Amino acid sequence: MKHLSKYISVILLSFLLFNGENAKAQVSAIIDLSRQSVYVQQPFRVNITVYTKTWFTAPLEFTNLQIPNAFIVPFDATQPGMFTIGGKQYPGIQFYYIVFPYKTGEFSVPPLEITAQSPPEGSSTSRKVVIHTKEEKFTVKDIPKDKKKGTWLVAKEVILTEKWNKDLNQLKVGDVLERTITIVAKGTLPQFIPNLSEEQQVKWASTYPKDPLLKDFKGGGDVSGQSSQTVTYLLEKPGNFTLPAIVLSFWNPYTSKMQDRSIAEKKLHIAENPDLGILATLRDSLQATSGTSGEQVQKKGILHILGMPWYEFAGIVIVLLIVIYWLIRLAIRLYKKWALHRKAYKQSEKYLFKRFLQSDETHLSDSLYKWWDAIDRKPSSSTGFSFELLGKPEKASSLKDLLSRYYHSEKINLSDFKKLIKELRLETLSAKEKMVIGEEQGIGQ
Repeated sequence: MKHLSKYISVILLSFLLFNGENAKAQVSAIIDLSRQSVYVQQPFRVNITVYTKTWFTAPLEFTNLQIPNAFIVPFDATQPGMFTIGGKQYPGIQFYYIVFPYKTGEFSVPPLEITAQSPPEGSSTSRKVVIHTKEEKFTVKDIPKDKKKGTWLVAKEVILTEKWNKDLNQLKVGDVLERTITIVAKGTLPQFIPNLSEEQQVKWASTYPKDPLLKDFKGGGDVSGQSSQTVTYLLEKPGNFTLPAIVLSFWNPYTSKMQDRSIAEKKLHIAENPDLGILATLRDSLQATSGTSGEQVQKKGILHILGMPWYEFAGIVIVLLIVIYWLIRLAIRLYKKWALHRKAYKQSEKYLFKRFLQSDETHLSDSLYKWWDAIDRKPSSSTGFSFELLGKPEKASSLKDLLSRYYHSEKINLSDFKKLIKELRLETLSAKEKMVIGEEQGIGQ
């Protein structure tokens, strides 16, 4: 009895294991890295595709992706679709992450646990399946030696703008001048945007930088960062001075080249001010309010849609709507022209003759008379459809015979009949053409 119980337990365990593996085989996951080797700060994309041989009955559940020494931006709103895998089409779901590594070395994307619900093939009963993606290794390289001078920033594009709190043409000693430089870098995080406050130090004024205000935007399948950097100048010396140009270099991973974006230098004239006693008080006040707490991260800014500010997106939508409106009007006009042309064509002799050639015995008579009306001739049983008038008595006799048999409901050879009518058409059109030429020649004379 013990042996029998043990035997049954082994069979049940094997059955359960088989069914578990069979269920897993219905659902699979593929992980794909857009790049296996990147530089520090260079982002890469981790695509995950989960597919099934049947269908999914519930949303996917998956653990958070964690990679050491890297910032990870999830785009985990799953996108369903059909995917070609091994030459076959499967229904599946796809999601991805953008990874920004900030330290050199050899790393890996760890296995991701995914829970799916899908029925096995041949069944309508859904089963919960837990699968794991495979580990994927990647390398983070150091900044190239010839690029180590100055700042290092990886971005698709960089935009620099500046704003002042005063008119630069009306400055005097003791004025507090505030400059805000806004850096928008596409394809990177705001934490990677370099601080430019040191490049704005001058000898003719005390400078008080504030902590950068950082914003990040996620849209259109990508990430962008913004850093607003404010420096306050306390003007201390009169004279003519130059505020040096601001140059920000960045490495574009798509062109594999360094690019520069800059703000031109400024020529300033600072007038004298007899009331200099206020300078000490202003220094103390500005020192107390200057940035000491590091970077400030602000998550919410101007609404972005598909990676664009809302007003740019709205402008594009308006232009598209205008274009669509005119395209619809053009399409309606073209359709009306086509409809008129089609209507005229369906009433033409050529079209009606084509319909006659395609007709069967049931519709033969009707289609024949419609065509004959279109060619401006009237049928006559005595003339055999004008073959006699055209000098073809033998063909006239053959056509009369076929018509007589057809109207007495006798079986006729449709092919022979249509062949005779085709010859009649050619003869008639030829005769009409000669008649028109003769008329034209008579008018000309």
